Amino acid sequence: MLFFHTIFTLIWLFTNGQNISESEESGKNSLVKMCLSGYIPSGHSRSDPIISQSCVSDHVHTFYGPQNFHPNTSYEDIRDTPARFSTTPFVENQSLYWHPTIYEVINDDGTKVYIRSKFTITPYYRWDNSASPRTEEFPPGFRMIAHSNDPGAQKGEEEGEGLVTQCCFRGEEEVTCEFWYGLHFPTTACDDLEILFSMPMCWDGKSIGDDNDHKSHMRYTTSGKINGPCPNGFGRRLPQITITLWTTEGYNGGTYQLSDGSDVFHVDFFNGWEEGKLQEIIDDCEPTGGAEDGFHPPCACKKLLTCNGDASGTVCDADARRLVVDEATNEIVGGLPRGSCRGSDPVPKSWTELDDGLFGCEREGSSQCGADDDGPGPSPTGAPEPTSSPTSSAFRRCMKKTATRHNNRKAQTLRRYNARKKKCTKIKNKEKRRKCSKDTNAWRKKLDRAAAKKKAKDEKKCVRDHGR
Repeated sequence: MLFFHTIFTLIWLFTNGQNISESEESGKNSLVKMCLSGYIPSGHSRSDPIISQSCVSDHVHTFYGPQNFHPNTSYEDIRDTPARFSTTPFVENQSLYWHPTIYEVINDDGTKVYIRSKFTITPYYRWDNSASPRTEEFPPGFRMIAHSNDPGAQKGEEEGEGLVTQCCFRGEEEVTCEFWYGLHFPTTACDDLEILFSMPMCWDGKSIGDDNDHKSHMRYTTSGKINGPCPNGFGRRLPQITITLWTTEGYNGGTYQLSDGSDVFHVDFFNGWEEGKLQEIIDDCEPTGGAEDGFHPPCACKKLLTCNGDASGTVCDADARRLVVDEATNEIVGGLPRGSCRGSDPVPKSWTELDDGLFGCEREGSSQCGADDDGPGPSPTGAPEPTSSPTSSAFRRCMKKTATRHNNRKAQTLRRYNARKKKCTKIKNKEKRRKCSKDTNAWRKKLDRAAAKKKAKDEKKCVRDHGR
């Protein structure tokens, strides 16, 4: 993520350098950025606890945070989720985030097959306490939905847009990227596909989003900037959340789509913060960096949070079907399930509190507190403390070497993959050409899985040897 930070900072300086505030002239930056990196999905299902708590959603969503993502899920359910039943990297934040599931579409001899893509997210929280009104935490029970075509969503401080996409190739010595405004799924393969979308931050101070269309209580600032004016009638300022998605197993190129078939991206947010904690962070976390950092100051505030050492993995598809909605969400042949309150019905909710006996299969993966910014906060009670400081130079060198080795392996795999795919296209026999392509895709996925395991093993060794 350091590379993306650098690129975006340079573009921000080019596009926004003409508008310099007093704090920027003095070399200071009053904007705070809190980076909650480390989320893996908590599950996938045709559920939307904001829109309907009694029937299925129009399309499949990918959820992050609490494993409470049944349609019949309340604010109290997610707020009180035990940390070990959540993929949140931080104990105090049990908020639930979700977006339309992203699918790779394979044309298998005229029949479409939809393969669920693997993404992780980082929610970035930004605020500027020099702006009036002063930023406040999300109220209990607050929820909102933001679409990339909402009024004001098209302008923002992320390259002057609210939604951007980039696809990057990591070579042995340099990284090259293509960049697009809006949502874009390039047809060519790359190592990392990243999508960034910012939600509104001006609140009417009345609705918490449970008695309207879940959108009309919020607006973007009139300028698109964090410290910009809020529109009339929306005079209370909340933190801006920017959700950043990126692929975990590379990007294959080809055809991709959202589960709703649209080119409009959207994100849902259901507040689950420990009451008072986010306000404490907003009040006590000091800005970092200088005016040259603009929209991308160094990450801050995580030392005020507690690492979730018991973070769970993703609910397996079999459990999601047994507990939430009984329909496939991966490797779907023909067409994706669609239609609000159409098709399947939600499985009646069989629990009031999550417990180990609820899940029948192992939950895949585990979220981790990131070590790529200001360092994680204290470990939960009973967890071992790091043996060295969060900014240990030995730890950072170890992690950097691990990332370099991993990126080199990925680059080598991608070159070999592209060469094999090119050979497949030259096969004249249709069946043999299709089999070659299928085998090549399977070969790459196998190598990607092995590389991911190797990286995780090496990172754990860095933690064991040098602490975090």
